[in-house]
Amino acid sequence: MVTTTLTTRIPRSWVIPTQEAGSGRTANDATLRLLTILLFFEIFFQRIAIPVGGSQVQVILPITYVCAAIMVRRGGLSRNSGRMTGYLVAMTACSLSALVSFLRQKDSTSLTSLLLLLATYVPFVFGLRPADARALLPRLLDRFLIMITVLAGLALFQFAIQLVGVPYTDVVKDVVPSNFLMHGFNTSYPVQYGSSLYKSNAFVCLEASFCSQFLGFGIVVCVLRNGGWWRLFMFVLAILSTVSGTGLLLLAFAGVLLAVHKGAKFAFTALVGVGLIALVISFTPASSIFAARATETSSSTSSGSLRFVQPYQRTWDALGSDPATVVFGSGAGFADRDAGEFFRRTGLPLNYALVPKLVLEYGVLGTVTFLSFIVAMFVRGSQSFVLSGSVLIFYTVLSGGLLAPVVTGLGLLLVGWFTVAPEESLRLADDPGPAPPSPSPPAQRRSFAGI
Repeated sequence: MVTTTLTTRIPRSWVIPTQEAGSGRTANDATLRLLTILLFFEIFFQRIAIPVGGSQVQVILPITYVCAAIMVRRGGLSRNSGRMTGYLVAMTACSLSALVSFLRQKDSTSLTSLLLLLATYVPFVFGLRPADARALLPRLLDRFLIMITVLAGLALFQFAIQLVGVPYTDVVKDVVPSNFLMHGFNTSYPVQYGSSLYKSNAFVCLEASFCSQFLGFGIVVCVLRNGGWWRLFMFVLAILSTVSGTGLLLLAFAGVLLAVHKGAKFAFTALVGVGLIALVISFTPASSIFAARATETSSSTSSGSLRFVQPYQRTWDALGSDPATVVFGSGAGFADRDAGEFFRRTGLPLNYALVPKLVLEYGVLGTVTFLSFIVAMFVRGSQSFVLSGSVLIFYTVLSGGLLAPVVTGLGLLLVGWFTVAPEESLRLADDPGPAPPSPSPPAQRRSFAGI
């Protein structure tokens, strides 16, 4: 039985069959080109920002608006009533929480932070038509693999030239004016304190951790699309060059989903592969570095503690004494101000992930409604529960993604715009629109066909 639904048949064979969308090949190709442009900026322009007053906006956000507007005008994207309802409910709840916090605590709420929240999630109200989504997702994933292959090559090159004696330099920082670079990220970071060897961020990523996570997604997509063992090997080496554990955490979670999906044989093969990689690393100087990284959450000054322990402790402490704050939060932007104050006092970068940031700023009311909206966008009607689960972990746990367009953009391009709610499929099945003049029969495509 041939099916185009990635959830039920992400390939146990080496090919994912696809079919042409009802809107016609020309329209599909135009939409795919715009999605490819967005994906390119998402991966390679993470560090570029547009100065707005005293703050910054990642360049990917306005580019997303422009590309989405063009696709809406051409019919590639359409507004979804269910998505719109979810967006309005979530943003109304967050705005109400912000208003209550402003009335209770005067100047504690940042209007800029609230407006950025509203603006960042406007693209989520749109989606591709079901037939287009099924036809274009495999082709976009193939292009994603090509771009991640380039990213992996940059990461390995950056690390390799250091090993042969070339001093580390931030090439992008040397070329791009400071006003147009994102601030507040640990872009240049040694593999350990006092070392002259720096973690690889492939020159273009905000941090080595972002590079690691994008490479982790590359491995997941490579397995789903059967992109080749050489790519898997290359991506693994590139992740090791980042010396970052977040990509490995993403892979661990995705590996569980892949094992559930692809069966015991795949799980055993993956386990053997991981064991061999760990064995090889144990005979290299990198073993001591990764061993230290694995236990670093016990140190209050480590990046693991600053990302996965202290934000949750501080959130619990901040909410413990005031029931109204539990319900409505402490105001939009509070987590950023708290992290800034913590940095001024200790010199350490506190990293609030999505959940503690939501709870601190918008309370239980905003958190529950917002998370319901996001989970629905990434899960309901998804073509791949493996991709959906990986994106959710990346979005909610591994990165401070609430107001980061580079995080939300990846979710849109890998999952969000391609989810197809059951009622939407039924509605369009009842009203399929004008038929193409000369429909062609569905054709099976090899992986990377149509690139």
